[in-house]
Amino acid sequence: MAQKFRTLLDLCRRRGFLYQSAEIYGGLRGAYDYGPLGVELKKNILNSWWRRHVYYRDDVVGLDTSILTPHHVLKASGHVDEFTDLLVDCTLTKERFRPDKAPQITLDKDGHIPILAPNKETAQIWKSTIEEQLAPNIKLTVKGNCILLHTASIMNPDLKNGQVGEITFEMKDDNQSPFILKYHGYVEPNTNSPFLTDSRPFNLMFKTFLDPIDPIDRVIQTTLQQKESISSTIRATVDEVLKPSTVYLRPETAQGVFVNFEQVVRSMKMKPPFGIAQVGKSFRNEIRLEHGIFRTPEFEQLELEYFVPPSHSNSYFDYWRKERFRWWLEHACHPENFRQRDHTKDEMAHYASGCTDVEYLYPWGWGEVEGVANRGHYDLTQHIQNTGANFKISEESSSYVPHVIESSCGLNRAMLAYLCDAFHQIEDENDKGKPPRIVLKLDPRFAPIKCAVMPLTGKPEFNSLTQKVARSLRCKGWYTVVESQKLKIGKRYYRHDEIGTPWCITIDYQSLEDETVTIRDRDTCKQERLHWKEVQQVIADKLMKGEAEELLD
Repeated sequence: MAQKFRTLLDLCRRRGFLYQSAEIYGGLRGAYDYGPLGVELKKNILNSWWRRHVYYRDDVVGLDTSILTPHHVLKASGHVDEFTDLLVDCTLTKERFRPDKAPQITLDKDGHIPILAPNKETAQIWKSTIEEQLAPNIKLTVKGNCILLHTASIMNPDLKNGQVGEITFEMKDDNQSPFILKYHGYVEPNTNSPFLTDSRPFNLMFKTFLDPIDPIDRVIQTTLQQKESISSTIRATVDEVLKPSTVYLRPETAQGVFVNFEQVVRSMKMKPPFGIAQVGKSFRNEIRLEHGIFRTPEFEQLELEYFVPPSHSNSYFDYWRKERFRWWLEHACHPENFRQRDHTKDEMAHYASGCTDVEYLYPWGWGEVEGVANRGHYDLTQHIQNTGANFKISEESSSYVPHVIESSCGLNRAMLAYLCDAFHQIEDENDKGKPPRIVLKLDPRFAPIKCAVMPLTGKPEFNSLTQKVARSLRCKGWYTVVESQKLKIGKRYYRHDEIGTPWCITIDYQSLEDETVTIRDRDTCKQERLHWKEVQQVIADKLMKGEAEELLD
């Protein structure tokens, strides 16, 4: 499975779905640029989501709020104080990671702790660091790129009672007192190193400043003024001085919706139940970036905040968890690789009364692609308390603060899930030694290129009809390309199979005589001959079949 995923990522780079950001400068960790095909795939997934939630309904409107978010908004929502992950440093490898994602310690058959270095040279450097700084005089053995720590005993932590475990090492000199290391139940994920700092909170938000005066000058001045004070006092003073100009790159799009609730109700004359949909970039200073675009510091969200009377929140939560899961399955080649998972009580935010994740079975395991949550009235109430805004809905017999059912989907993760789902390697039954042919069986509505028009040769007599066919498809808003390379037609077909193009239209010598063309289907490889003026309608019927089914449902 890992090899298959690497092959998919290679395809994405080779064919123009994904590029490493600033690659010519060595790249930027966790940052990706979406190439010509990647941007089309993302846009098509986004458009499908928007059609379903805005255009196909009469109770949802759209919004596009600012990425820059004032301090007060995120203070009220709890993000400034509570939007944190725990962070641990490995004092040996210098890696940082989240302890909740880290594995337990691994021992070899002799009860030693193996630390795996990337190479023999690094293993020798780490050996010196352990002997001179981290655990002087403990027994250890180096075998190639593996350092074996000799242990006398390991006591696991008692997490329920908050008790820390211990690792006791064997010493080179039996007369020495044993060296004891705290053990919290996990090690550095990549190397199995137990040399870790205590965990500490790490705020995930990117902070910046909206101010004509350079904030660094203010920091310098404040630090000089407070130079007699301890560092924590300096930091608190600096934060207070900079607070008026502090803004954040939003960690989610939802708060922009909540602070605009009253204006949407007033301007659009809406009352619950109704929803506000938003698509946009969010930013989180993730400790650990992984699996390509699965976890990155910059990502796009498809979010729907659906406001309901309090007495209806449970029924609408059930409605939206079913509705959203159905959307995922409709576009999948392998629906069995999608599932829903309800959160346990200890997983949910304190204000939520229910939460269900949609998960996809990625090559490395199940991963979240969307969460549907019953957030209650927490968000609106917090902003009411901090601003006095009128977010109450008044009806004949009562007034209330609406509850919110939130659907939050990661567009980047959706793209990755559907790429994995569509990726097929097809063996040649007549030649088992031949490399498998790659076919990206994307839902045609998601496919970056809808049609490829292929003149049999590059001779001038094919140009007129080729351009007529291409224009007739482009005028429908379908991304259409003309493939007139000197490659054999079969190789051109295979190229478009790799990038997911559903239909290839071939113009040959017969086309010049009777204006008929051949349309080839990506998934079945079947070909149909018809007049070129009929191609537009045939493709429209195939695309609209899925759209009609969505609308009728």
